[in-house]
Amino acid sequence: PPRQSVRVRIEVTPVITYSRRSFRLYLANRQYVLAVPIYTLGLMLLLSILIVIVVGIATGFPVSKDFEEGFRANSGAILSLPGFLVSVGVLAATRNFAMALAFGSTRRHFWLGTTAGFVVTAAVTAAAAVLMLGLERLTGHWFVGAYAFDVAVLGNGNIAQTFSVTFVLALLSLTVGALFGTVLRAFGTKATAVLSIGVLLILFAAVALVVWTWRVVSPLLESWGAWATVIIGAAFLVLASIGSYAACRRATV
Repeated sequence: PPRQSVRVRIEVTPVITYSRRSFRLYLANRQYVLAVPIYTLGLMLLLSILIVIVVGIATGFPVSKDFEEGFRANSGAILSLPGFLVSVGVLAATRNFAMALAFGSTRRHFWLGTTAGFVVTAAVTAAAAVLMLGLERLTGHWFVGAYAFDVAVLGNGNIAQTFSVTFVLALLSLTVGALFGTVLRAFGTKATAVLSIGVLLILFAAVALVVWTWRVVSPLLESWGAWATVIIGAAFLVLASIGSYAACRRATV
């Protein structure tokens, strides 16, 4: 009915308007939230190439096939991102919070707008990883047999898996950072310390469970390939998102 359509439009418009303000606030420093993650991937790539060059100087070029196959286990693409992106999430949840509320945003609008910003950062980072994968394949692995993106953890050259793994990992790191930042705002340093300990215990329990059930889990993980990382990361992402939203509703300026 026309009245219902108007009502929905009236209710949705303020959400979009105020959330967009927080979104723009998050993207105010584009160099920090969009470019630095790409620089990080580029630095990891450079380090990988330098390692191969050093090995090649010592053993001769081209490097051996055994070394190349071993280099396919390079996990730099997923290990280099979380540290910085967690800090981005923390700062977004702490530094921008008071400013957003001062501009008339509610806690819900701030969380929605900032989360939208996280999605953009994750998408840009994942797109950069796919682009670097393409260049890596095109140049014969950077002309020296260096594997940085055409690796097992990203799907061995599968574009969809490379994008998905990088996207979920980046978004999870940002959301975890926001979770810690909002808990700090809402409940203080003691609660943040307890949360840190709790997260470590959960990770330890998860690793212990995987090791204990490895004979059962291993075939399943191998059949899923890199999609296993996406599925597990997405599950943790949902939990972190729920936690950060709940804490944001209690956060104080």
